[in-house]
Order: sequence, then structure tokens, then C-alpha cells
Amino acid sequence: MSMNITYRQLATHEAERIGELVISNFIKRAWREVNGVKQWVEINWLDKGLPDGYEHHLAALKATFTGGGFVVGAFDGEKLVGFCSINREIFGGRNKYVLLDQIFLSTAYRRKGIGQELFFMCAKQAMLWGADKFHIIAGSAEDTLAFYVALGCENAKELNQKLSEEDKYAVQLEYDFNTMALPIKSDRLCITKFYETMAESTHKNSLDEDNRRFVPDEVFETVAEAHAVIDAIVSFYSQEGAPQIYAVHLKDGRHIGHVQAVPLPGEQDAWEIGFHIAKPYTGQGCATEAVKAFLPVIMEHLGITQIYGITHADNVASRRVLEKCGFVLEYEDARRIRSRYNGD
Repeated sequence: MSMNITYRQLATHEAERIGELVISNFIKRAWREVNGVKQWVEINWLDKGLPDGYEHHLAALKATFTGGGFVVGAFDGEKLVGFCSINREIFGGRNKYVLLDQIFLSTAYRRKGIGQELFFMCAKQAMLWGADKFHIIAGSAEDTLAFYVALGCENAKELNQKLSEEDKYAVQLEYDFNTMALPIKSDRLCITKFYETMAESTHKNSLDEDNRRFVPDEVFETVAEAHAVIDAIVSFYSQEGAPQIYAVHLKDGRHIGHVQAVPLPGEQDAWEIGFHIAKPYTGQGCATEAVKAFLPVIMEHLGITQIYGITHADNVASRRVLEKCGFVLEYEDARRIRSRYNGD
């Protein structure tokens, strides 16, 4: 399908044009709480059109315009194929939130970066208003949550009770405008923050013999154990000097491993790179691709000019990855190998 996508702010009189969107989604799984435990639930639901109906979303959009909000549209030629709207009011206690009220794309235009462009155009406007975060009431469908998580959204620090009462299945998220730019993309991969929905895949990815041999503390025998680890990882994102651990996905969304930067104990301002790719995906260059994509972004984020790679002396595969990524050997002994990467 040939596309010529352009973006511009929508005017009040164009609100009815959201009827031009062509939306039809089959939702296989949704993130729900069952007996007090959050988990993926198969719902196998075909959602046609805007989820709460055209009139509901049109009324919300008109309210955004009336309240001085901002609406940006994506056009293929003259046809509206997507839009994102944010409300003008800044709210919150500890945080200055702006509500990302709606974001929708015609089905045929998804997974092409259009939604991401709309999201960040609205983020730029919200920052001009003086906000520091988006507050988002997200649907629980797997694809919806995957979109927001890929951009770096997290569970909201401050919950809005009124908004949650309007949809008992909604997930309240936030996006910090000062977060590291995500997702990090390469030819085959996408690197995002971890999120609680990844507990099952994190558990499965950890269960291989190389992990048990070289990093046994990164083997998670149950989904519950993996979930607890993800909770810790997520808490680190907002802590200065804490390990920074990110999920690696294939472009089709499959979670296949992680990359990380971890402070070296006893060494001031020294960080170590780490990585793991699940066994079914090794031997295909994914680890090298992930590390190469991650290095410049995380080093800029941390404000460092060099980073170390430390591997078990018998871990030949990890050593080869570091060599391919430009790490230079510093020393080798009977137990481990240490190499250094300069980010200049």
C-alpha cells in the first residue's frame, strides 16, 4: 500500500472527520486481574470501529477542543487515518500530568510508526504547556499495551479514581517526558522498558543451560519470581545509579531477551554492559545487534564515555559478541575476561 503520510493540527470544525477512520481489530488477549492476580486472559473479541462508538469519541474530542486542548491528525493524501488528542488541564499532586485522551489509527496504518509520531507531537505540545508527564487510560488489549510500553510508558504513579471507574478494565499509565528515548530500534529488533506483562516471557527466556551455568541468579523458575524481578527492574528506572535493564523484542513483538547497564561495585562512575538472548534465538546475531543499538543510547543517558564488558572465561559466545561490538581486551585470568568500549 502506497502512503504519503502528513501531519497537522486539527481544527474544531474537523472533529467529525474521525469518522473517516477504518478500524477493525481482533483482540486475542487482554491484561486482566483474576482472583487478585494480573495475567493475560484470552477474550477472542472482534472490535469493529471506535471501541465505545463514534458518538462517544466525537463528544470527547469536542470537549477537548472546547477546553483548549490539542489535536493532531495523520493524513494519507486527504484522508484522515489517525489522530491523537490531549486535554489542556494540568493535574496531579506530586506530578504535573496532562491527559492523553485519545489516540487511534485506521487498522491498515498500524505498525508503521504513525502512532509514535502522533504521540510525540502531542508530548511536545504538553511540554510547552508546562506538563512533565502524560497520564494515559489505556485499553487492556495486548496490542494496545504493547504500543504504550514500547514508547517507555509505565504504570501511573498517581491513579485517577474517576477515570478508572469509567472502565474497570483500563490500565492507568504515565509517560515521563524526560525518559530515555524509546523504543531503540535496529534492523530486526526493538528495545523497550520492562513491564509487568512480560513476566511469562521473562520466565521462559531465562530457562536455558547457559544461564544456569554462567548467571544462575538470572534464572527465574516461576512466573511469580519473574514478576517480582520485573517489579524491581521497573523501580530502578527512576533511581540514579541503579541498574538499567531493558527488554529486547523482535519486530513482530516477541520478547527474546534483555540488555542492561549495571554499575560496577567499588568503582566510581564505572558501568558494565550485560545481555541475554533466549536459546531459540541465539546464533542469529541478535545479541550483537541488540548491544550495538543499546550502547550509544544508554551511554548518553548515563553520561558516560566508556563501559566495560565482563564475561566468564568459558563464555566464548559472550566474548565474541563484545569483540564484534568494538570492546577491547583489558585483561584475562582463569575466571573472567574484562574488556572496554569507548564511546567516542
